[in-house]
Amino acid sequence: MDRETKFEIEWREELLARLQAPLKVLQRKASKAIALRLAQAQKLSEYESEEEAHDAYGYGYITWDEYIAIKDRLDSVEQGRCTMSAVEAALDELIDFMRRLQSAVKDLKWSALPEAEKLRIEASSAAYLAELQARIE
Repeated sequence: MDRETKFEIEWREELLARLQAPLKVLQRKASKAIALRLAQAQKLSEYESEEEAHDAYGYGYITWDEYIAIKDRLDSVEQGRCTMSAVEAALDELIDFMRRLQSAVKDLKWSALPEAEKLRIEASSAAYLAELQARIE
């Protein structure tokens, strides 16, 4: 493996290691946001139509803000929109970025292998896939 490829692998692995802490923080915050949204959605899902929610507001079972939230939820379901918090969006983006880095590391490691080793691995993989296919049939 040449120095440049080794350096490329090292800095990507270092960055992946450093991103673990923010990943855990975002996962924790996102799980809280998801739990809160699910609890709220469960409460709001008691009403299947805007008319039911309006009646519940009229009888004083829910507040105006809850009525508006139910109306917005029903509108977003009809339009196929998904409500995602900023934390969840940040988590998705970070996970996507880290997957791209991991993929780049794997590609660099593969490209650094000698041709004979690549051929051996490819032959081994092909034999394994053929064995699996034979088991399925």
